[in-house]
Amino acid sequence: MRFLGYEDKIVRLLEALYKDTMSAVRVDGDLSEWFITISGVMQGCALSPLLFNILLEVVIALALENNEFGAKVSGFCISNLRFADDICLITEGLQQTVDKVYTAGNRFGLEINRTKTEVQCIGREKQQMKTSLGGTELTQCEEFVYLGGVVSADGFCDRDVDRRIGLAAGIVRNLHSIWKAKDISKSTKVLLYQSMVQSIVLYNAETWTIKEDQKRKLKTFEMAVLRKICGITRRDRRRNVDILKELQMQKDINEVLQTRRLTYFGHVTRMEKDRYPNILMHGYTRGRQPTGRPRKRWQDNITEDCEELNLTIYQARHISQTTE
Repeated sequence: MRFLGYEDKIVRLLEALYKDTMSAVRVDGDLSEWFITISGVMQGCALSPLLFNILLEVVIALALENNEFGAKVSGFCISNLRFADDICLITEGLQQTVDKVYTAGNRFGLEINRTKTEVQCIGREKQQMKTSLGGTELTQCEEFVYLGGVVSADGFCDRDVDRRIGLAAGIVRNLHSIWKAKDISKSTKVLLYQSMVQSIVLYNAETWTIKEDQKRKLKTFEMAVLRKICGITRRDRRRNVDILKELQMQKDINEVLQTRRLTYFGHVTRMEKDRYPNILMHGYTRGRQPTGRPRKRWQDNITEDCEELNLTIYQARHISQTTE
């Protein structure tokens, strides 16, 4: 904390709080002998996660000081993403960066979990990367789950969409008796669907670069659930519009996704200029565009959303900056 410039009074108060701390372990109702807590933070203490985050800030600052590796966007070097102890390193010199973080962590008694650490090469071409952590070679994966979302090596979000639909489908099966219940109104079932099913499908969906086939998957899944709520099947040949109208739903799942995406767009637009989301949305990178049709970008989704609202992307940015 002194390294980061905290007031000495605050540091001394925390030192006094943790000095000569005694702990004991209760097993099957019996209390063990008391022992001095040499390292770590107090179990259940509200300050514990804050102090741990401060320690990680120091570790990363020492490890990546004057680091030139990473993604270059508008003059900024983005070398890592951090959420609590979930750290993602973004770099070209991966082995060198991993060694620095490993050494800095050991200096403070922190050890990186080798079984939970993996390597991924994101790009059009697959490359075999040999990276080790403390002498143990790390596994290279095609996809992994980071903060609840699937990050694929090809850079697309298809796998993440399929995973969210699969997770939500499990909840739908568990609520089978609710959908069939005669004593529960349809409006209540719709609320259950929106809070317990749709929220799982659309978790982190505002960051997806969505395509038409993915929109169809989302729509197909939603209509299957709504037919269960109405007690009908596809053989009844009811139009989707009529089902939504019967259940008094103003928006389908793709329209809800569009609203969430535009809300996030406005949130990022109002961010400070040095925040990573704002840098990535408005920034540029050097390099040549590969031959062939360009990949669809997240901003292309925003442009399509604005066109449906008869707005340009510049008008949407102006509206976002002038409203909360």
